[in-house]
This record gives sequence, C-alpha cells and structure tokens, in this order.
Amino acid sequence: MTKKPKKCTRVRTGCYTCKIRRVKCDEARPACLRCTSTGRTCDGYPPGVVKTSHAEEQGVLQPPLNLPLFTKAGESMSFDYFRRHTASQLLGCFHASSKDHLVLQLCYAEPVIRYAAISLADLHRSFADSTNPNGQGNSNKQHSALVHYASALTHMKSLLGSKIQSIDTFLTACLLLSSIEIFQGRYQAADVHLRCAFHVSEMVKNTDGGTARRDRRNTSIISKYPMIGTLMRMRFQCDLFLDVASTTPIALIKPGQYFSVVTPDMFTSLSEAQDILFNQIDRFFRLINQIALAKIATTPGVTSGDIGDRRKYPVAMAGSEVFLREMQTSGVSGLDQWDRAYQAFRSQYAHTFSTPEQHAATLVEIYRDALRMLLQMDHSQGALAHDPFEWGFGLLLSRLQLLLDESPQPACTADTPPVFTLEIGIVPILYFIATNCRNYGTRHAALAILAAAPRREGTWDGSIIHTIAQRSVALEEEGRLEGDQSARGIPPSSRLIGMEAGIDPVKQSAFLVLHQLKRSQRETIQW
Repeated sequence: MTKKPKKCTRVRTGCYTCKIRRVKCDEARPACLRCTSTGRTCDGYPPGVVKTSHAEEQGVLQPPLNLPLFTKAGESMSFDYFRRHTASQLLGCFHASSKDHLVLQLCYAEPVIRYAAISLADLHRSFADSTNPNGQGNSNKQHSALVHYASALTHMKSLLGSKIQSIDTFLTACLLLSSIEIFQGRYQAADVHLRCAFHVSEMVKNTDGGTARRDRRNTSIISKYPMIGTLMRMRFQCDLFLDVASTTPIALIKPGQYFSVVTPDMFTSLSEAQDILFNQIDRFFRLINQIALAKIATTPGVTSGDIGDRRKYPVAMAGSEVFLREMQTSGVSGLDQWDRAYQAFRSQYAHTFSTPEQHAATLVEIYRDALRMLLQMDHSQGALAHDPFEWGFGLLLSRLQLLLDESPQPACTADTPPVFTLEIGIVPILYFIATNCRNYGTRHAALAILAAAPRREGTWDGSIIHTIAQRSVALEEEGRLEGDQSARGIPPSSRLIGMEAGIDPVKQSAFLVLHQLKRSQRETIQW
C-alpha cells in the first residue's frame, strides 16, 4: 500500500515577516535566515502562539487587528485609522475598488508599505487636528510619523537590496514614501522616490514582451500597473511645486522620465480618462515652459542668471507666437481626440455610474474645459491672455460650486476627518481661477470656496493655497481702476507676472517673491 505523503502544516510560531508573507520560517534567533538571506529585515517573533482563523488559512485578508503586525504602542491604532479613513481617501474616488484594496493587501505582505501607511495615518490625524478647533496638539503625531517613516525607509533599503519580486509592491512603496514627503512639503525628497519608481517602470517596459517594446504609447504598462497613473500625476504636481519654489523651472524642462500616452478610440474607465487627460495637461505646461526658456536662452546678451528669471517671461512669450500656435494646434487636436474617446465611453457607461463616479466624471470634465481654455488663449499676451475668458472662468466656477453642493464636505470630526488625498481635486482649479481671472466677483468667489473647507490634495494644501492666493489677489487689487469690476480693471502694471514661493507646512509659514512689471517684493506669511 502506497504511503500517503505527510501533510504539511503551516508553522504558526515563526517571525512576523514570514507569517505575513505566508512562507515557512526557519525560526532562527534573533533573526530568521529566511528573511536575512533575501535581504529582508526580520521583524522578530510574537510573545506567544496566535490562533489562526479559518479565513486566514484560506488566504482571506482580515482586518488589521486580527494579526500580530504591531509591536509598539499606538501602531495598531494608527493602522486602524489608515484602514478606516486614510486608505479610502488617499487614491481618490477613481480607484476606490481597486487601488486602495491593493494597498491594504500589500500592508499585510510588506513591512515597508505597512510602516509607510502608519506614517501617513499619523500625518492624516495631525492634519485633522490642525483643522479642528477642538483638536489636540499634533506634535506627537508628527514625531510618530517621522519615526515610522524612518522604519519604512529601512525596510525599503532591504527591498532594494534584494530581487524585486513584485512591481506592484515596489511602485506602491515609492508612491507612499513620496506621499509622506509631499505631505510635509519636501518636494525634492519626494521627487527622488518618484524618479526611482519611473526608473524601474522604464526597465519593466523595455524588458517586457515584444508588444510592449513596439508600443511606445505606454498605454499597456499603465493598464498593467495602475499605480503608474497616480505616480505620473504625483510627479506632475511635484514638478509644479519645484517650479514655484525655484527661480529656474528645471523640473518642467527635463526631457527624461516623461510618459507620452496616446488616446484610444474609447476609454475603458474613468481612471484611464483621468490618467490621459492629466498627461496632456502635464505636456502643456512642459511645452509652454520650454518655449519661454528657449526664447530667453537664445536672446543676444543673455546671461546664465537671466534663464529662469520670471520677469523675462512676458517678453519671451511675446516673441514666440509661431511656436505657441504650433503647440496649441497640436494640443487642441489631442484634446479633441481625448473628448471623442471620453464621449464614447460616457455614452455607453454613464448609466452605470455610482454617485461618487458621477462626481468624478464632473471633475474630469471641469479639468478638460480648463485645458481647452488654456489651449485657446493667446499666451503671447502674457498676463493679459486670460482677459477674454471671463465667461469661461465663471462657468468653471459654477460647475465647481454645483459639484460641491451635490457632495458637500461634512464638518471635520474624529469620524469624518478632512479630505486627505494624493489626487488632484478642486484646490488647483480654484487657485487657477482666483489668480488668473481678474474679474472681481469671480476671483473672490473662488477664494471664498477655498477658505470654506480645509482639504489636502497631493501637493495642494487648501488652507496654504488660500493664503497665498489671497495675498496675490490683494496685491493686484490695490491697482484696480475705480468702478471697473471686470478683468480689464486691473492695469498691466499691477498684474503679477510671476511668483516664487517656499512653503514649510510644518512651521506653518512661507516666503513669497511677487513679480510685477516694474517691481518685485519678498514677503513672509504665516497661517
């Protein structure tokens, strides 16, 4: 009679890391060889045997408190906050059923993601406390966020030191680590993590199958690794803030690490439509900066200090009409193609949209209309380019207000913390309206919406942006012609032609350098 093979039972007394990875632990002390031989950090052993549920045996992920993932006081509470509040907001309403579930799964499997999630939860709680008049001091949470971020970096080094088993894991780790830096205003440090993610993405694309090598559109790699779309928008946001924080917008003119995505005949999801639209917006800002800088660099007598000087932008743009028209013609063609793909998708699937998806679609359409306005403006006119679009700005604001009326933000409480997401939302478009539309009523209405509710959308802190926009608007309004509330009421000499800012969210302060045609002034603001 053939002897039946001995049934292998799962070792339940192994280290935390092996239990999370669902592999057999050799239980070496103080660190198991299974972890250290693969470059991972062994997280140690639980104090006693933990009973494993039937659902866990079947591979079903459980809520975080069912597994002994945490060894320090407060970690369990912070992770529970991440699970209940942060994860559902972090990636926006476009990906609630896919990306947040992936992040939560990876929290169980990889220490780098778990500790990064705890750090983000601490930052979220700190932000919620800062917006709540009855909130407690947030210095402890800020310190806890830094401690857990340091732990995440340690585990990231281990991950980089071993063969990367999962691209999703690596991209998610880069995304969360960059998010921690962004939420603390350290955009250059965040850019390092994002560069790392795109470097690996390029290697994956170049070593993938023949189809991927032939398809330079990057559409397939974005579909295969959905986190890349979010990473693209994070990089775009970092570029904008690195641009604002420096006199030379180097970030927006770098040729490398830029994904060019071709629009399909019909989108397959709202997230795909969003990814490709923001890719086009990114391209617009890159090209318009390239045109201005190229003109300045080729001007006779130019010095190295002149390149990137924002006060030279108006003259450079005025002398670049041909290049601007070519860029706009190409941009309009691309946006028209996007709109056809979007309308085809919407006509087929709009009836299936949930309420959050309807709101997400409205926000996508608002950004589409804003890009179309930018592509129609005569940017050779400098700060006057926006004046013919007073009605368009007003329409954007009306749609935003309607969107907010349909999905009001509840008062901030422990159970309903403020918006805290990596995705671009309403804050950038409100800032765009307030600072570029010189119609008195429209710009002040945009400022009022910004001030009404605290939000954190990627690099955009609503309260800080409101403070900066309010000061920029006030400076222009000092020169408004009496009795003229239209955009023409702000004479050219009073208009801002550029701004530089250094923002420190932790110290709640910023410096501004505001450029007008005949003067520049530096100010420090606090909130």
